[in-house]
Amino acid sequence: MPVSKPFQNILVIGPNIGMGGVERASCNVANGLKSLGHKVTYLALIPEEPFFHLDAEYVEPKDFNENRMNFSKTLQFIRHHVKHIQPDTILCFTKFYAALANLALLGTRFGIVISERSSPLYRWPFKIEFIARLSFWLKRPKAVISQTKIASHYHQKYYGKTQYYVIPNPVREIKKYPEIKREKTILAVGRFHDHCKGFDLLVKAFNLVENSQWRLVFAGGTKAQGNYLLDLAKEDKKDRIEFLGVVRDMDRLYARAGIFTMPSRSEGFPNALAEAMSAGCCCVSFDFIAGASDMIRNRKNGVLVPPQDIEQLAKEIDCLIKDEASRITYQSEAVKTRQLLKQEVITRKYQAVLSE
Repeated sequence: MPVSKPFQNILVIGPNIGMGGVERASCNVANGLKSLGHKVTYLALIPEEPFFHLDAEYVEPKDFNENRMNFSKTLQFIRHHVKHIQPDTILCFTKFYAALANLALLGTRFGIVISERSSPLYRWPFKIEFIARLSFWLKRPKAVISQTKIASHYHQKYYGKTQYYVIPNPVREIKKYPEIKREKTILAVGRFHDHCKGFDLLVKAFNLVENSQWRLVFAGGTKAQGNYLLDLAKEDKKDRIEFLGVVRDMDRLYARAGIFTMPSRSEGFPNALAEAMSAGCCCVSFDFIAGASDMIRNRKNGVLVPPQDIEQLAKEIDCLIKDEASRITYQSEAVKTRQLLKQEVITRKYQAVLSE
């Protein structure tokens, strides 16, 4: 990493600071860079009621992009504010917003750094993909930041000759509950409407788990939303599947979990896995694209299972249930993840890249 400049005028371009993963990530990075003494402006491209707290200056569209994006006005909006702000560096979150900024700045001295967020397997709609390919054919980005090593490999094929860096998402501060004893629960966390989360695969694996005492617990969706999962469960398993809905105190839930599972088909970055490991959970995950293998060292601080291998996932869960010593070892090793993914550590990595 290069030596960081003491001060920069940084422009962050993203959707907004409303509720969402990209919104949270872009807001966190902007706040982190601001805390290090840089001048930071967040240029939002879609007006939205703020959900996250932002310390930097915030600018969003007025009277456009409320229901659908106005392409020409958005390009003018970006170009006008970039010329007004005169940033040293422009950091764009997601390929689409980066493509728009890149087009808006054609013919200027300004280049962009992209923070890629989606899974390498995600397929953007044709129109967006066309705009992106055209944009980056006309002008390459100055650098691309990926969240995982596998994602970076894919991005190098897509963007061609430029600078590449891998910077994971930071993990928020996890509250410890040493007084709470771990329960006989297998925990999974995420959105129920997202096929990529693989909850159907987890239920099918749970059908094969031999142990008849441990429960499968889902956080993130209600029983009504999870009916499709109950339909996949065997009759003798249904009464041992629990749906918690939206959980406000996730840290307490992590502290109670006997085993945490990540059954995803793919991820941009497995935030729930990062949180669970930082909370000291015993974790077992499919080795999906991308991110699990960046954090889990197989049978050192958790267990990796071949992608979508339901039978092997069931076997590993049964082994962990029977082997309390391994669970305790994985718990104590997994918690070390929090030091690697602290907000300040990740922010300084961004600072180093942006200063180059």
